[in-house]
Amino acid sequence: MQLLELTCGATQLSLSPWLGGGIAAFTWRGYDVFRPHTGGSDPLALASFPMVPFCNRIAHGQVPVGSGTSSIPPLHKNAEPMHALHGLGWVSPWAITQSSTSSAILTLHHDGAVWPWSFEARQEITVQSDGYSHKMGITNLAKTPMPAGLGLHPYFPREGARLKANVDGVWENGPDRLPKLHRTFSRQPKWLTGPPVDNCYTGRRDVIEISWPTHRLTMRPSANLPFTHVYCPTGEDFFCVEPVSHIPDAVNSSLSHNETGLKMLLPGENMEIECRFALEETS
Repeated sequence: MQLLELTCGATQLSLSPWLGGGIAAFTWRGYDVFRPHTGGSDPLALASFPMVPFCNRIAHGQVPVGSGTSSIPPLHKNAEPMHALHGLGWVSPWAITQSSTSSAILTLHHDGAVWPWSFEARQEITVQSDGYSHKMGITNLAKTPMPAGLGLHPYFPREGARLKANVDGVWENGPDRLPKLHRTFSRQPKWLTGPPVDNCYTGRRDVIEISWPTHRLTMRPSANLPFTHVYCPTGEDFFCVEPVSHIPDAVNSSLSHNETGLKMLLPGENMEIECRFALEETS
């Protein structure tokens, strides 16, 4: 796998443009901040990947288009045999538009063959001495309004980890892995010590903190990434904390876009998100 290496001080980032435009490794002072790439050509083995033009699942791949629907096939049947999952970016090669020793711009052009609108996506990744910033944008190149969503899907080492995120509600998945029930709560869930988790959390305030015995990561998602999807499976050495712009299956929700986070982009309109990953020692 060909990698693009970015460095600044104690921070090293290995990008994999041709495998999902993802990140193969993110280290700081020798610590693996993301779970490093586990090998092979499966994007699920990456340390992190982008979600574009939608996040998480769309029920049976059915997307409303005008007065009808368009069907998106499962693009990774081992990960999700029924529903469309995580968009198109993570299963597509990205082009390197610009790069330096500490930054890179990756682009992806989609012609509308799978997602029923053409679009261009862009990632701008900049490494700093204490972490990195990740910007991502999408532009609607079609002639009709396009539903759009963006998010990041990093994997974190689970051993010794603690997760803190001030949230006040959750969309709980049903047996079909789609959101069925929204409930509110007054205390932080026990994500890493309780039963398996694959849910989208709402009402996040402030930053997301993940700490290990030796270091602490602070994630600062932009305001248009108001939802936090947490995936913590049983028996695995990783967990995922995904800042996303909308809830799963937002395109088919009867709720308003203000509630789901779904963005409708007019022809030529752009949407951009950003998340900053900053590190510090804890010992």
